[in-house]
Amino acid sequence: MSPPKVVGLDHVAVTAPHELEDEVVSWYRTVLGLEQVDKPPEAGVAGAWLRAGDQEVHISTDPQNPPQKPHFCLIVDDFDGAVDALRAASCHIEQASAIPGRRRFFTRDPAGNRLEIAAWGDG
Repeated sequence: MSPPKVVGLDHVAVTAPHELEDEVVSWYRTVLGLEQVDKPPEAGVAGAWLRAGDQEVHISTDPQNPPQKPHFCLIVDDFDGAVDALRAASCHIEQASAIPGRRRFFTRDPAGNRLEIAAWGDG
């Protein structure tokens, strides 16, 4: 039997300690410009769901620290503008190894979740 064909990405889930929940949700909204959407009641009251293009980022609370290497990638239309916005928000920019056809770097949200930010093109 062959594996199912993956047709897209629905959402990515990240965690934050309960005491950082508001700060993390605010960071995704104000620094990255994601739109908060209503969660179904079955999803619980903690955390938030946010739109990232046609996909979503789900933030839930968890007292454990996030692992160091797992991440998700957001594609942006203005690479230099994204760098400037994150630096203005006092976010660390971690250089990433070059991949032909895209520019990219890593950063972390206030709870330590790792994000790759990328734009298509070399320039």
